[in-house]
Amino acid sequence: MGRAVERFITPKAHFTVTVRTVCSTRSPSVDPLGGTTMKSLPLPLITLSLACVAASAAAQSPPSRRELVGFVRASTGAGIQGATVEVRGLSASTNERGAFQLWTPDIDSATISIRRLGYLPVTAPISARRGQWDTVVVELEVTSVRLSAVTVKTMATRRGNGLRDFESRRAVGNGLFITRDEINARNTVRTSDVLRGKRGVNLIRLRTGGFGVRFAAYSHSRGGCIPSIWIDGQLAPDLEVDDVSANDIEAIEMYETLGSVPFEFSPRGNSAPCGTIAIWTRIPGQP
Repeated sequence: MGRAVERFITPKAHFTVTVRTVCSTRSPSVDPLGGTTMKSLPLPLITLSLACVAASAAAQSPPSRRELVGFVRASTGAGIQGATVEVRGLSASTNERGAFQLWTPDIDSATISIRRLGYLPVTAPISARRGQWDTVVVELEVTSVRLSAVTVKTMATRRGNGLRDFESRRAVGNGLFITRDEINARNTVRTSDVLRGKRGVNLIRLRTGGFGVRFAAYSHSRGGCIPSIWIDGQLAPDLEVDDVSANDIEAIEMYETLGSVPFEFSPRGNSAPCGTIAIWTRIPGQP
């Protein structure tokens, strides 16, 4: 806007006074040289003043967005904090009451996805009524995945040790390693988007609407075989990567072949996994 003003102002005009008056919505002020500013404006400046008024009105007009609010709760009725709510690539996290707020495009239908570690993800269509979204209330079901019962102190210790050893394993370089900085750079809540394009990684669409990882090394002989996924050093059977929000992850390490898997992620039982993925969650209170 400053360049446009400079182009229209004549040498005789007083720059500061004119700019404030032309782009102001208040009544005309008195020019220091006498008379009202509007009466002394040359024709080009009158044209500019009309443009400023139009620009000001456009700037004050509300954007074409719709507010979507809702609650995510457990079967007990308690709110679930930290759930990721996603609509059309936009995302928000629920607060301590399980409440969330999103601003969507001016549309009448969309698909909403809700995910939280420990609960089954939910994907469902939503429709607006008379140009407004209804309040969304979603109840999540606890996932069938059962992690070993450990105390909070033990979990924190295991996570801390795991992240320390993560750096040691990354230095050796036998797998693929994703840090929090890379996750932030992807700017997504979907973990699959973070892994998209990585060497040896294929993504398949799941019924839940998210994606799962299938390593390319097993695409022919054992296609569809789910890799072993570990959460903070614990094996999490039947978990898919998009069951964990990228917002909750501090680091990821991936091993495509059995020979590259570290001892701490060794397979349980007699069956060999179709690759291994170790996810380390973020430490509470850290950015």
